[in-house]
Amino acid sequence: MMFNISSILISLAVVQFIMATILAAFWLTRLKVGGLKEMAQAMTVGGVGALAISAGAATKDIHTAGFGLLCFVVTILSAARAMGRLQGRKPRYALEGAALIVAVAAVYFFLIVKHDIPSMLASNSIVFAIVCGLTARDLFGERDPSLRTACRILGAMFAVFAILQLLRIFVRPLFDGPVGPNDQIVALDVAFAFVGMATVIGWSLGLLWASCSRAEYQLRAAYEELERFSGAVAHDLKSPLNAVIGNLEAAALPSAAMDAQLRAEFLASAHKAALRMNRFIGDLLDDARSAQQGPPVEVADPGQCLHEAQDSLRPMIDAIAAEITIGDLPPVAVSPLQLTRVFQNLLDNALKYRSLERPLTIDISALRQGDAVIIYIKDNGVGIAQADQPRVFNRFVRAGKQSLVSGDGVGLSECRRIVEKAGGSIDLSSQLGAGATFRLILPAAS
Repeated sequence: MMFNISSILISLAVVQFIMATILAAFWLTRLKVGGLKEMAQAMTVGGVGALAISAGAATKDIHTAGFGLLCFVVTILSAARAMGRLQGRKPRYALEGAALIVAVAAVYFFLIVKHDIPSMLASNSIVFAIVCGLTARDLFGERDPSLRTACRILGAMFAVFAILQLLRIFVRPLFDGPVGPNDQIVALDVAFAFVGMATVIGWSLGLLWASCSRAEYQLRAAYEELERFSGAVAHDLKSPLNAVIGNLEAAALPSAAMDAQLRAEFLASAHKAALRMNRFIGDLLDDARSAQQGPPVEVADPGQCLHEAQDSLRPMIDAIAAEITIGDLPPVAVSPLQLTRVFQNLLDNALKYRSLERPLTIDISALRQGDAVIIYIKDNGVGIAQADQPRVFNRFVRAGKQSLVSGDGVGLSECRRIVEKAGGSIDLSSQLGAGATFRLILPAAS
């Protein structure tokens, strides 16, 4: 039996060293993801432990075998720490220290003093079951969509291993081996040694898959964000671009249709709209650079943002003689550029879907409520039917009579994305024919 377990452990030690090399290579070159270094360490220590137990079994040296068993304990703790690093959790130093103390005490008392291998193995199984059970619980609770599937699979593997260790505690005493201190290994111990080493290798493969899966998810998310961003920018540039085109077309009318002063006013308006577009693009680039350096703490003046949004929509506002009333608006903790985009989309929405039976009025007010500022944007337009309201914030969705007006269904979905990214929320209340009220809840500036 000693020869059998020695041969198995040597074979698995070689595999563990190979896996440690692969994990280290991934960590050093391609995927510097949390957990790879810790798992490489686990595989290395596990391989050393397997060789030590193999040597102890072959030479009948219980001290060498005891060192190998302690290496297995360190392997399990390192694997558990690797899972924590993958999830972004801090190591459980207290648990790791307690587990090591129990393992050392068990090896010394049961193996060195009592020469009772079954009791020593049962003690280690208790440690393994607790550590793996807690790790499985954390993995099952992962909420990051880029890791959720991989963590569920890894959690199942840790849970199965914990259950097997619990079974070993109760089943192992039923199998009696020879009485000698070096000959108490039974077939069940060989099976558990094989399963344990194979499980650790499985954890390593699972961690590699989780790392690659996370990178793929992030790449796909970056592509989708780029696609969304390009569509949103094109949508937000449409209004000032229309202003440029409209003023230039008016200025290009024959001289008999207008005097020189009016023509100059049209050209000046077109120039202002083009400058706003240029500033908007510059602000977008600045905002993108600051996002790469980490989310900055910004304070926006909603009143100023509203005035900038109105400037972008000035030709349409003047053309229909819309009346916009702005109350006292407390400062909020959000990017001024992004808040201006939200206001521009909401005002543009009110202008497009106005009622032809009455002049358009837009009333904007706000109140401070604890750590939040609630901003109300109310219009007297055509309104939105109750059945269509849950869908208006979905991308490329245009509800009810909105489909009769030109648009692409991007504006309101972009508003919700910006507001939620800032830690706020946006909702709508409306009655068909009686206008709509959009409510923005944003974090107040300290």
